[in-house]
Amino acid sequence: MRGEARILVGADAKILEASDPALKLLGLTLEQLKGLPPGALSVEQDQADSERFREAWEESGRGVIVGAGTVRRLDGTLLRLRYLITPQADGNYEFVLDSSPESVTEAPRTYTVGNVLSAWRAAERKLATIAPQSSDWVAAQAEIKHFRDEYRRVVRERSARPDPG
Repeated sequence: MRGEARILVGADAKILEASDPALKLLGLTLEQLKGLPPGALSVEQDQADSERFREAWEESGRGVIVGAGTVRRLDGTLLRLRYLITPQADGNYEFVLDSSPESVTEAPRTYTVGNVLSAWRAAERKLATIAPQSSDWVAAQAEIKHFRDEYRRVVRERSARPDPG
């Protein structure tokens, strides 16, 4: 594993490996991470949305999925994370984690790669209908920046690794 925050999860949802940056980000040892049941770090509002995550993942053919959510570290602190989940040729999944500048109180988000591009384009269309410099216009600009950044991150992550197939 490279020097990024990465976790390798088996098809059975068991943690197989985690990089030191991932463990540091989560505030856990590898043994602690492996010992946690699935969803143990999720905060309540994210647990309520986990079904939507699974549905989006299933609908995408269990392909690459990106998103952001809040986790509760074992010390009780909340941490907003962005993630990229990529299926591997051997049936495992690689999670790439990054801390997010978003507020820990923001709702979780999950997108398939195609959804990121679609949402970006939809936000641009919405911007064209809003009065310039209004609060809605500023919010739409921020939304466009978010989706553009997510799309670039996904493309960068996918191009940085060899094709699993």
